[in-house]
Amino acid sequence: MPAVKKLPAQKSQTPKALSAVARQQLLLIDGLLDEVSRNYLARLHREVAELIRVLEKKQGGIGFSKRELKDVREILKKVAHLQIDPERGRRKDLKRIDALIGEVQSMIEKW
Repeated sequence: MPAVKKLPAQKSQTPKALSAVARQQLLLIDGLLDEVSRNYLARLHREVAELIRVLEKKQGGIGFSKRELKDVREILKKVAHLQIDPERGRRKDLKRIDALIGEVQSMIEKW
């Protein structure tokens, strides 16, 4: 993580100096936000792609057992009940998607 710049000495804490440091720190946060969100989304996309590969492999191979078909129906139900509003861009929507991916992974790992 990039070093956080220390605040100016007490004597030089003029409003202008404090404002400049705050601006620099906010620019740092802005860059970190881009990096973290890019890595987070890349991980979620990889996880979804892996789940798709597992389903395709299973479908093209020996097929699904009764328990696995029940899990697939449960996955479909969970996806259908996912309540998000993409236009609002909320963290809780990302958390819901992340949680759903985790639940699907847990189900499929048991196969």
